[in-house]
Amino acid sequence: MTVTDIKREKKHLCRIVFSAGKEVLLDLDIVSEYAIHKDDTLSEQKLLEIIEASDYYRAKQRALWYLDRAAHTEKGLYDKLIKAGFKAKVSAKVIARFCELGLLDDRRYAENFAERCISANISKRETYRKLILKGIPKDLANEVLEENEVDELSQIRQLIDKKYRLKLENPENTQKVYAALIRKGFSFSAVRDALKSYSEELLLAQEEFSEEF
Repeated sequence: MTVTDIKREKKHLCRIVFSAGKEVLLDLDIVSEYAIHKDDTLSEQKLLEIIEASDYYRAKQRALWYLDRAAHTEKGLYDKLIKAGFKAKVSAKVIARFCELGLLDDRRYAENFAERCISANISKRETYRKLILKGIPKDLANEVLEENEVDELSQIRQLIDKKYRLKLENPENTQKVYAALIRKGFSFSAVRDALKSYSEELLLAQEEFSEEF
């Protein structure tokens, strides 16, 4: 096939037009790398090689753009590339290469994510759910969370002080707060003990206040 025209397109692309009426979009850098010019003749096999090189290069650049803005899991970045229109084979090749280079590391991602969640008083159960949604394999999510010691009572107490303190001043709201904390993934026993302890402290504070006046 003979190249009859090369048209510059937006987004760093070139449209290569062939005598047979075939047209392909290639990355500008790949066109330069392969030194494609008007009136060049390319075999079907060579053109396929160039198209694959262009697709890989474009997918790689898009993946780097995503990583520059936020950390991603292997699955998360793969899904983004697929959503952006890249083929599964090309996307998988980019992910594999990024893992080799250390640009992607699911364990590192999971450890950092779990640490942030625990510091934000997010329960282990909820953290596990979030890790799975991010694309972390279940066995790795469990392994990372097992390595983290979490004081559920302390987490719950901090949440109470920050979010539920005013509600608990009215005993009628205790059950609602209990249900809300259970939905956040905390164990029944931990929530029960934390609320019991808080209620006892609240009652004691009220009694001391009454004695003063």
